[in-house]
Amino acid sequence: MTHDHVLERAFHPKAIAIVGVSRAEGDHPPGYTGLSFLRLLQKAGFEGRVYPINPKATVIEDVKAYPSVKSVPEALDLVIVAVPAVLVPHVLEDCLAVGALNIHICTAGFGETGEAVAKEIESRIRDIALKGGLRVVGPNCLGFHVPSARMQMYDNIELAQGPVAFISQSGGHAQAYVMQGPAVGIGFSKVISYGNALMMDSTDFLKYLATDPETRIVCMYLEGVRDGRRLTRLVRQLNPQKPVVIWKGGLTSVGARAADTHTGSLAGDRDVWNAFFKQTGAIRVGSIEEMADVTMTILRLKPSVGARAAILGGGGGNNVATADICTEEDVDVPTLSEETRTRLLEFVSLVNQSVVNPLDAGSVFASTLLLERALETVAADPVIDVVILHLGANWRKWFSDEAMAAFKECVSGFNRHNAAGKPVVVAVQDHGQGEEAEKLARGLREVGITVYGTLRRACRALRRFADYHKFVEETKTGV
Repeated sequence: MTHDHVLERAFHPKAIAIVGVSRAEGDHPPGYTGLSFLRLLQKAGFEGRVYPINPKATVIEDVKAYPSVKSVPEALDLVIVAVPAVLVPHVLEDCLAVGALNIHICTAGFGETGEAVAKEIESRIRDIALKGGLRVVGPNCLGFHVPSARMQMYDNIELAQGPVAFISQSGGHAQAYVMQGPAVGIGFSKVISYGNALMMDSTDFLKYLATDPETRIVCMYLEGVRDGRRLTRLVRQLNPQKPVVIWKGGLTSVGARAADTHTGSLAGDRDVWNAFFKQTGAIRVGSIEEMADVTMTILRLKPSVGARAAILGGGGGNNVATADICTEEDVDVPTLSEETRTRLLEFVSLVNQSVVNPLDAGSVFASTLLLERALETVAADPVIDVVILHLGANWRKWFSDEAMAAFKECVSGFNRHNAAGKPVVVAVQDHGQGEEAEKLARGLREVGITVYGTLRRACRALRRFADYHKFVEETKTGV
């Protein structure tokens, strides 16, 4: 695929015009305004030039304002449009006149409303864009969030740079992922909120990201797709090199109705999408949290085609529930070999404990020497692909700071150096103690340990991770 150099200017612009920047915030419908976009770019430390457009102002937020796009003294790489819908066609004509090709229409109130007048305006926008070859993103979207370019389209978030791109038909979901990602070690190359997809659809951005050197993983939230065949072809081509993680919204009748009113999308048939995932090997998820879990797993763990788990925790009744969760999420909990069990019994008492997988062996957490020995023993078993430490949210309070530091070093060190090459991950049991659970998880992630919010989330992510790598291997071998 050839790189789209025109669209590249939108992601790394030197000059941005924002059309519709008021001198002060007033009453307006829900959503972003031109002034809020200007302030966000200033807050992010955008290093290019920003030109507020307002025919009634000379200076806004200490920045010189201009009456129109045509009065800006240099070529524009990106134009953000935040004026009422009826004025948008006129703005696009101005963009066409000065050769500004990348247009982000933030404004809502077009075809998604179902109103005849709104659809007529949308049709005029399409005609202008087609006439001039404009790259129109939107309408009804938040546009671009690009940490490497210091472009921030969401307030109160971290500009976390990294290899993950997110193409989202929903601005709200894009914002949620950008906010949640850094907590689990996810940094972003490009985040694209594209709304109604009047001109540019998800496939246009997917094609761009295929050759984007900043992007290693592509995540997508889709409500509808204009060209399903093109999406299938692109994902099939890209997925073996850059994993594609997709949350498809609107598969229920109620969800489809909501998608239609949200972005004017036709959601599609569930059977069609089942076939799509089977043919392309794209990783299917059902929420932002699950998307983050899967993406974190890809970033942190070495490729593996297996998801056979050894679960190490405590409590007999708890282990019954553990086994059920693993089975429900299609993660195998195999019987350990006789040799493994014999070695475990050398230092694990059977009094109120068990060496049957899932292992009820809380005593090994009392000493890093015992824990390391247990990890080495279980990881060496050829029927195991991954070790999951299942810890309660209140587990931390039983340890001194020194003991906790030793535990972190034991697990993180084992992951770096264990001879079997099997990863050790942690699943935290919340037990209604959300703050304590998050505190425990955050402390473990700080030293590079992969942590999931629940055992079910761990199993689901590990299963999808293994299935993806199995698909890639089968694709390579032609199986």
